[in-house]
Formats: sequence, C-alpha cells, structure tokens
Amino acid sequence: MIPDNGGLSALLGDFAEVCAADGRRAVLLAEENGERCFKAGSYCGFICFTDGTFVEILPYPGGAEARKRLCAEFCRRCGAEFSRYVFDPDTSFLEFFISVFAGETMKLIKSGVLSTYASREENMTSVQGTILFAENIRRNLVHRERLYVRHEVFTPDRAENRLIKAAAKLLIGLTADAHSSHHLNESLSYLGEVAVPRNTDEEFGKCVNTRNTRKYSTVLGICRMLFDKNEGAAFTGKYIACAQLYDMGHDTAPATEIKKASQDT
Repeated sequence: MIPDNGGLSALLGDFAEVCAADGRRAVLLAEENGERCFKAGSYCGFICFTDGTFVEILPYPGGAEARKRLCAEFCRRCGAEFSRYVFDPDTSFLEFFISVFAGETMKLIKSGVLSTYASREENMTSVQGTILFAENIRRNLVHRERLYVRHEVFTPDRAENRLIKAAAKLLIGLTADAHSSHHLNESLSYLGEVAVPRNTDEEFGKCVNTRNTRKYSTVLGICRMLFDKNEGAAFTGKYIACAQLYDMGHDTAPATEIKKASQDT
C-alpha cells in the first residue's frame, strides 16, 4: 500500500486512471483509515515512469521466491526457457526481463537474422534494375552521368528485425546492468541497416510465420509483450516509459517495492 502524497502519487494516480479506463486492475486508488492510498490489484510486474521512478509489484507474499515465480511466468509467456537464465533474487524483475530479451536477441543474431528483397529507388552511376525515365529527366537533366533507377536489394530491413530494434532501443534506456547494456548495444550495432518502425502495430501485421522465422518466436513474443496493445501485458500512460504487468489473479502482494531506476535495480 502506498499513501497518496508526493510526486509518486501523481504518477500512480494517472496510471490508476489508465487502468480503470481499460478495465485492468493493476493499480487501484482506495481509502484506508480515512486516507487515500494506492493498492496493487491482481497484476504483477514492473512500472517504469518517465522521471526514473521504478515500481515493482510481486506476487504475495513478496520476496525472492515471489520474484522467481514472476520471472518464471514471464518466460512461460514469451517461450524462453527459465532454466537457461541465472536467477538472482536480488535482481529486479525489470532487469531479468531485459536480460532475457538481450540474451535471446544475441542468440538470434549469432544464428543469422533473416533478410528480404525490397524495392529501392535511387540515383546510380550504372544501370541496375529499371530506369525510371520521367523521374530521371526531372532529377538528372544537368547530371547526365547519373541514372535514376528502381532495383531490388537484399536487406535485413524487414518487419521482424525492425520490431527487435525498437525493443532494444527502448530497453537500453531502462537497464542499469552492464552485461545487458553491452548485449543491447551489440544488437543495435548489428541492426544498423534496419529502420526503427514508426508504427509497431503495422509491423506486427507484416510479420510472417514460416519455418525460417520460427527462430524469432521468443524474441518477437517479448516484442509483442512490449508493444502489442492486444497482447494484454503492456500498459501505457502519460508518465509511463515502460510497464509490463501480468494478471496473476489474487496472488498480488499487499505492498509494492518502490525505488529509483537510476539506483541499483
């Protein structure tokens, strides 16, 4: 339970309104002993606010075993093997979440990300593909050495990789763990040619389910948890940087652990 006072209350108050609006009982505004307060609902997970405040809600009765159950539930939902990851009871669920994404992404990159053919229009000094004569005259009337063409390129800039890049860019700003940060930086460097998507919902619609994309299932599962509003795990709000909460029935602890993300999380 958290008393309704100070800056944290404004953040939680806005988040409670978001939860009430969409019907998900993650944080509740209540009254106890004549005072307004915030209580955890039936959801467990983490909330990162834009000012750096970090809130973790653990299953009842809290503590290391509760955090372990929450981490195992996350792995079950995204398809990762919980046993593959070292569980540290002193590490927050947020950092465990990021470490799994970073580890699975590096595993995917080492196995080789998929590329696809895409149509590209540009000025070139030799004929590749089809010359677009009208556009060529408009652009290259003075520069006769150039040709404006449309051609096909084989590129890793495809929907699945764009979603991974978006998730990596989000999570690298939240982690305080050097190992996770290193892996995320490596991933972003490797995906340098890949664009950051403007609309993640559209990108999910472009993802294909084939034998070749099967190796993406765990990483894309985490991306869906972060970005897909229909998936049910992601929460948004005016002051929310990232929130990941799972409905675990009445298993929620009566109090939440609150600390700053800039500290040891």
